[in-house]
Amino acid sequence: MPFLDRDLVNLAGRIPIEWRLPGELGQEKALLREAFTGWLPEDLLWRPKEQFGDGSGTADVMTERAAHLVPEDDWADERVAGLPAPRTREELAYQRMFATRLAGVNSHVLGRFATA
Repeated sequence: MPFLDRDLVNLAGRIPIEWRLPGELGQEKALLREAFTGWLPEDLLWRPKEQFGDGSGTADVMTERAAHLVPEDDWADERVAGLPAPRTREELAYQRMFATRLAGVNSHVLGRFATA
């Protein structure tokens, strides 16, 4: 966890706020990206941010997994107690997983899932 190193966190806290704002092209973490210029390919270094699942490649895996966990004819009418009606099979799969593993968690904590 290199970005949780105490010395690095202390250093980051001393960086002026204007240096931490998005760069000229609106890129988040511009200062960090500039620090790695020459070390990483430019297309990787300056690519736009994506949701974790999309950027990491797990989105397709979870969609496929949800298809196995939630049969197509099952999901449209099913509800997990205390949670909003699922919008997709994948969201229902997440709701089921969280409800069984985190019983008693406030429904506002679970809420909606961004990838749904």
